[in-house]
Amino acid sequence: MLILGTEELRIAESALKEYFPQSIKVYGCLFNLNREKPHNLEVLVDSWPDFKTLICKPQRKSVQDREGVFNIYSVFSKDKDNLQKLLEETGVVDWSTFALFGGIEIGHVDMMRELAVSKNASSKIRSVTHVMMLRDVKHLPRLPSESNASHMLSSLDESHAELVNKTWSYGGTQISYRSVKNYILNFPNFCILDECGSPVAWILLYQHCALGLLYTLPEHRRKGYARVLVTVMCKHLLSQGYPVYCFIEEDNEASYRLFKSLGFEEDPDYRAVWFELNCP
Repeated sequence: MLILGTEELRIAESALKEYFPQSIKVYGCLFNLNREKPHNLEVLVDSWPDFKTLICKPQRKSVQDREGVFNIYSVFSKDKDNLQKLLEETGVVDWSTFALFGGIEIGHVDMMRELAVSKNASSKIRSVTHVMMLRDVKHLPRLPSESNASHMLSSLDESHAELVNKTWSYGGTQISYRSVKNYILNFPNFCILDECGSPVAWILLYQHCALGLLYTLPEHRRKGYARVLVTVMCKHLLSQGYPVYCFIEEDNEASYRLFKSLGFEEDPDYRAVWFELNCP
């Protein structure tokens, strides 16, 4: 097990481009690490420079946001046996406490389950998702400059964190509030304001660069706000060199249709899984 330093992280980011979509979440983590965004991660590899497995894991458990408290891991591996060997090494995973492997390749799940049993850890799949990517701005629709949505387009600030937190499906706590505030303060976001200047719809970016927290207040739905926000966010991200992708849960048909209609593509044979250990 090796911990990557500053120069190695830049090299690894470039190397991971070859393995999309399997590597996209780890790539997103490294993208922000290499641009000095706030983080609580260390990056482990089995060997260097010819690595087979790369794991992003929390560096300090004392961080009081979801990324710290939830003990979230992001994993990319070209070799399931190599991944298992690295996970078995002392200090990589604490098998006695809660951990969430976010966006792990579905083909690794059986190995993860067997490994959890051998470590006397309970495990379960939280969700199975499509991994959808947008590679070219030309697939996005043009937004009329005179549209009401365009005139009301803005960005969130810290004062909006509580509103976003209470509507987030994984929010509603002080821990998630601190994560939302971090997303708002340090990563791109867009919102649509009503006549009083209050947000009625918004989209944010996770620390691993995935689009997320897309939400419209119920009384403002069916106005095309989600389409506007995704389009504006994607154009901004592509212009800044960000990867543009999202995870859509398999039962979320409305979001799947929206992103497909905007030119997002997926590998039909690939799924990513949110896999939990020792769920409380």
